[in-house]
Amino acid sequence: MADRLQADRLQAGRLEGVDVSVIVPMHDEEGNVAPLIEACTAALERAEVDYELVLVDDGSRDGTLERLQAASERDSRIHAIALRRRFGKGVALTAGISRARGGTIVTFDADLQEDPDQIPAMLQALDDGLDLCGGYRKDRRDSWRKVLSSRLFNGAIRLLARVPVRDINCGFKAMRREVAEELLFTGGRFRFAPLMAHWWGYRTGEIEVTHRPRERGRSHFGGERLPGAVVDLITVLCLVRYWDRPGNLFVGLGTLSGTLGFGVCTYILSIFVRFGNIQSRHPLLSLGVLLLVIGVQLVATGFLAEWFAYHQRSNVEPRIRWESSDDK
Repeated sequence: MADRLQADRLQAGRLEGVDVSVIVPMHDEEGNVAPLIEACTAALERAEVDYELVLVDDGSRDGTLERLQAASERDSRIHAIALRRRFGKGVALTAGISRARGGTIVTFDADLQEDPDQIPAMLQALDDGLDLCGGYRKDRRDSWRKVLSSRLFNGAIRLLARVPVRDINCGFKAMRREVAEELLFTGGRFRFAPLMAHWWGYRTGEIEVTHRPRERGRSHFGGERLPGAVVDLITVLCLVRYWDRPGNLFVGLGTLSGTLGFGVCTYILSIFVRFGNIQSRHPLLSLGVLLLVIGVQLVATGFLAEWFAYHQRSNVEPRIRWESSDDK
C-alpha cells in the first residue's frame, strides 16, 4: 500500500506543469556541481520550458552531496537524491527517472564534457518527431585509448545489431517519458538505450554535440570496461531479439551442437566399422559425445523457456504508437 501511495504522489507531481526533467548521475563531482547547475539552467531557460534538475549522488565520498543539498535548498527546481552507496550509473539513472516529473527526460553526464547549451537542440529533435535523440561526439577530446575503445564498441554494435548508430555510449540523450519508463538502465544496459528503443519500434536519431576535455575531477569510466560492455551488448541483443520467444535461441544452439555431435559420432562409427577400432581417436569421440549432451541440455532448456514464456504472453500489451480517437 505504501508503494502505491508513493506512486500516486509521483503521478500527481507530474501534473504540476514540469515539461523537462534533466537527470544527472554524480559520483565525486564536487567541483562540477555549481558549473553544471549554472550551465543547465541557462540552457533550459533559453528553451523557455518549465524544468527541473534531478541530481543523483551515487555514493560520493567528497563534498558532492553537501553541495547538492545546498543547491536544492536555494532553488525548488533542483531535486537532490542520495543513494545509500555507490550502485553505478544505471541505478542512479533509474532512481532519477522514477522521481522525475517531466514529460521529457534528458540525461546528462556530470563531467561537463558535453555542452548543456545544446539541450534546446535535443528538445527540438523530439519536437520534430523523434522519440529518443542521442548525442554524437564527432570530435572527441579524450585519450586515444578511450576513443579507440569507443569506436570499436560502436562498430561492433553496427555489425551485430544492424542499427545505424555512431555514438551509442554518449550520456547526453533526450527521450519521451514513455520511452524512459520502458527501457532498462540497470546492469550496464543504460549504454544501449538507443538500441533497445529502436528494437521496440521507437523513432531514434542522433545530433552532433560538442565534446570538451574534462576540466575538473577524473573520469570514472574508461576503456578497461570494454570487455564488460561487450558482454552487456550480447545480453541485450538476446533480450530484445528473443524477448517473446526465448526458447528459439536455446533450441537453435542445441540443434547446432547436437548436429555437430551426431556428425562426429557418425564419423567415429564409420571408422570403427571399417577398421574394427577407432584408430586412437578417443579425444574426438569425447568431443562428439560432449556436443550431443550439450545439445540435449540446450534443447530441454529451450522448451522450459518457452513454457514459462507462454504463461507471460497473455499479460504483454501491444506496443501501439498511435490510435484514432473514438470521439467522432
